[in-house]
Amino acid sequence: MTAQPAVRLEHGGVSATVLPDEGGVLLDLLVHGRPVLTATPWGSAVLPGARPAADESTWVERWRGGWQLCFPTAGQPNPLAAVAEGFHGTASQAPWLEVSRAPDTVALGWADREGLSAERLWRLTDHGAAVATRVHNAGDSTRVLVAAEHLILGGDVLAAPLALDVPAGTQLRPLDYAGLPEGAPLPWPGDPAERWTVVDRATPARVTGLAGVQPQRIGARGPHVDVLVEWQGGALPHALLWEELGASPEQPWNGQVVALGIEPTSTPHGAGTALDLDLVRLPPGGTLDWSVALSVRWASTTLDESEAS
Repeated sequence: MTAQPAVRLEHGGVSATVLPDEGGVLLDLLVHGRPVLTATPWGSAVLPGARPAADESTWVERWRGGWQLCFPTAGQPNPLAAVAEGFHGTASQAPWLEVSRAPDTVALGWADREGLSAERLWRLTDHGAAVATRVHNAGDSTRVLVAAEHLILGGDVLAAPLALDVPAGTQLRPLDYAGLPEGAPLPWPGDPAERWTVVDRATPARVTGLAGVQPQRIGARGPHVDVLVEWQGGALPHALLWEELGASPEQPWNGQVVALGIEPTSTPHGAGTALDLDLVRLPPGGTLDWSVALSVRWASTTLDESEAS
């Protein structure tokens, strides 16, 4: 397929770039001129791969940041899967075909050779961005799936400490940094000494599962910003929370990646389809639908300064 150019979207004071050839990623998102998604220090040197990333290190080397879909798995690939998965799913960094475009929207499509397909419609809003997704299995066999919205905040959102607002009744599922389950589930926010409600430069590099998030919304608020991630559709009942505030000194992070992942997901862990826990089984002819919206509202004094500059 011929290389597809980047797609630039504009809506009032909101702008974004989508890369169809790299997983249909929403690479950057500016709200009133301020960046809200993470960008990796090595992003400008990325060369897209001809084949899906088979392992985590290869995937990370190709990751520029932003917000993309991990599908048809998330986390480590299952070596026993009937269809080869790749790390974070073959669709996460594969080319998506641009189907249609308007000044503030772009529709993309992806499919594998076994009949599994996905359609995504990116849309800018007054305060951020939203995406609607439909998955369809036109194959002859039931597909075992994981889907995760790899929505990674950064930029000016993480310029000051944040307090997380997670619905009461959510269950915290402890995970190791690879996303594999460890320890017994706890009611959110877990052990107070772990400070899961606070995101600041003292936060260690870590990830956890959030199971049964109802209503499907997670907020992050600070003196400078009010962020809300909310989603609809029963396909993504859980979320992952990933915190990397420059705390990992090893390569390729080098203490330089500042990121907060608030990731609606079908499965509250990163073990992929190898762990039979909350997996999706999509029969022939089956479909899944969901939508996710990210809203970012700057504090009035911050916004005034932005608009004046």
